[in-house]
Amino acid sequence: MKHNRQILILLIIISFLLVSDKYAIGQDTLVITHGPYLLDPGENSITVVWFTNKKSVSWVEYGTGENLRSFPTYGSVVQTAVSSRHGLIDAYTNMHNIRIDGLTPGQEYRYRLFSKEIVQFKPYEVTYGGSIASNVYQFETLNTEETAFSFGVVTDVHEGSARLDNLLRTFSWDGVDMMFYTGDFLDWFEDEKQIFEGFLDVSVERFAKEIPFIYLRGNHETRGNFARNLMDYFPHSSGRFYYSFNHGPVHFIILDSGEDKHDSHSVYAGLVDFDRYRDEQAEWLEEDIQSESFKEALFKVVLVHMPPDEDSRGHGEQYIGRIWGPILNEAGIDILLCGHKHRFSRVEPNEEKNKYPILILGRDMIARVDVSIIQLNLTVTRSDGELVDSFSVLSKK
Repeated sequence: MKHNRQILILLIIISFLLVSDKYAIGQDTLVITHGPYLLDPGENSITVVWFTNKKSVSWVEYGTGENLRSFPTYGSVVQTAVSSRHGLIDAYTNMHNIRIDGLTPGQEYRYRLFSKEIVQFKPYEVTYGGSIASNVYQFETLNTEETAFSFGVVTDVHEGSARLDNLLRTFSWDGVDMMFYTGDFLDWFEDEKQIFEGFLDVSVERFAKEIPFIYLRGNHETRGNFARNLMDYFPHSSGRFYYSFNHGPVHFIILDSGEDKHDSHSVYAGLVDFDRYRDEQAEWLEEDIQSESFKEALFKVVLVHMPPDEDSRGHGEQYIGRIWGPILNEAGIDILLCGHKHRFSRVEPNEEKNKYPILILGRDMIARVDVSIIQLNLTVTRSDGELVDSFSVLSKK
């Protein structure tokens, strides 16, 4: 009888602990649910994004010392970054997006995330809950003085996180400063879970906590009732999906090719305006190729989701081929990297259409580009390591 009573008491204690544990994790404990991931790298700045299970206020602690703690330590300069707009620090949110400014080019930094739960958020009455601090991670700022680096390119994942994981797992990360995701990583955008489960969590696990990625919008990311919120998850300091930046001897041009069908197509229900948007980019592109950052770069690399092709049956490819093609030919770019076709192709330079090579990546492929002041060495492989293509582009200077 005494033995049975002891067993009963033990079972009650175990049950209480299990319930308490569940309650603490599910309701009381603040946790980081997704991220962090690095975006929009620059010589003097970078953006870090993460998500929490409870509405919070957040900040980033960063510095160049060996250790980061809750407070600065002797010999280690630790600074704090927050996100504020119009004098108000972003608060009472699950999504945390902080731009770190005032950094030094080519410098390695360590960083750590902090979030503090806001239990009650009323005028003159704010009640805080628990806090959480992440592990310490690191990143390196861009540097136009760099003479050699590498970058990767993946396209058309279409929420295939397992396939993406295989590509990233077998990829050689040595010397890689950034990764380009060139669109159609989603089938459409109706729920933020699609981002997390489709490719983001895998990316964070493999590299994105310490190596930034540049997210290009594909035509599939323009679809769905969440499509207009895409910039919230992948913010850029320009506020646009098209822009340019320099790193090492390369001037990168990022373009947004939009949808592949006519704006008037019934599937868009009268809710798109991509032709005018592409005209807008053509005007910007004309200005960008006249900039000193473009002219002084040894290499000019363009990344976009759809390839420009006036002979294509797809309206989007035709349109950008007609209005962007002549500008890119005049500019003398070195290579254009894209996807969309779901099959590999390398279009050699020709005088009739493109005076530069076009590399069209297929699905389940990853490209590594090794940059030096002499040439770009490109290698395309499948997830099993099989070589698809390898070639070089020599500097014209």
